Amino acid sequence: MKIAYVSTHLPTQCGIATYTDYLIHGIRKADPASEVKIVAEQGASPIKEDKLEVIPCWDRNENYVDPIISHTKGFDVIHIQHEYSIYNFDDRLPTLLQGLDEKAKKIITIHCVRPAQFSERWSVDEDFAARIATLADAVIVHLPTQEAILTRLGVPSKKIHIIPHGTELNDEDKEVSRKRLGLPVDAKILLMIGFIKRHKCLHIVLDTLVEILEKFKDVYLFVAGGLAPTASKSDIEYAEYIGRRIEKLGLQKNVIYPNKFFPNEDVPYLLSSADIVLFPYYEEDRSASGSFHLAIGAKKPIIASRTPKFEELKNICDELLVLPYNSSGIAAIAIRLFEDSKFRQYVVSRTEEYRDYTSWQAIASQHLQLYQEV
Repeated sequence: MKIAYVSTHLPTQCGIATYTDYLIHGIRKADPASEVKIVAEQGASPIKEDKLEVIPCWDRNENYVDPIISHTKGFDVIHIQHEYSIYNFDDRLPTLLQGLDEKAKKIITIHCVRPAQFSERWSVDEDFAARIATLADAVIVHLPTQEAILTRLGVPSKKIHIIPHGTELNDEDKEVSRKRLGLPVDAKILLMIGFIKRHKCLHIVLDTLVEILEKFKDVYLFVAGGLAPTASKSDIEYAEYIGRRIEKLGLQKNVIYPNKFFPNEDVPYLLSSADIVLFPYYEEDRSASGSFHLAIGAKKPIIASRTPKFEELKNICDELLVLPYNSSGIAAIAIRLFEDSKFRQYVVSRTEEYRDYTSWQAIASQHLQLYQEV
């Protein structure tokens, strides 16, 4: 089978680029006979190997229709990885979908579906998602909530396929990881990972830490990240507030906050160093989280907000989900995970099962099956 992916690709720092790279590695393991070509945005590194080619040939700020069409001719499957910030809301992507080779199967993964009531553009976002879904032969989403919105917008349910976000397996040793990162080897460590942004609710976790420290003294919050290079004024002010809040609560000794960017090669060690990974975010986008799946891949217990982004966690243990802004709820779950060995083992066992179910090779196999069936 000849498969062309239209996407950003490495070394571009973009979640979609990373996602596509993981997916094609899974595809090549699941079906070594497949020929894979990534028709990538400029900024990707060109690659020419046996049955794998990466061609950087288009730019989101220009008319990308013709170069993508010319580089996807003759392929059995053309699979577009969609994210609003890459393709915007103009007519170029619909025109592209209409102009692709008629003999090819046109697949689109819509990574984010944003309801009108939570968009500054009102219905523009959801209407555009429905428009491109209608023009594709099959649509992949990661979550049932995404499927529900597209169905409401008139996209035929038989066209929509839920395939979970993939999971990279990570078996790095916890003690080795902590020594590599200079972390306390024998302490209890809570981890938050990624850029500092207001909606990730780090301030809530500081209140959580205060409560946990009433029970255990050897607990640390490791904030593995800093401000994004494109951080907004609001995020900069929020990071400054976090610094003041740490001092006000007297948490300087228990918060490890290097305030720096960690490269991708450190990520497996960051996750393996943790006892619990926290995702107390508050956002209304319907999209899966790559970081969440990396934590699953490291077999770590997760505590997350009961929001659409983390609805998958119920497939591991619904009791790990907590209402947004509930610092006491996060503390109670963390304390139970530390104290109740049977509960923790249940969570770890379920996490291992879900990581196998969503491994990139398993997810790639689901993609290949869909490519055959469309």
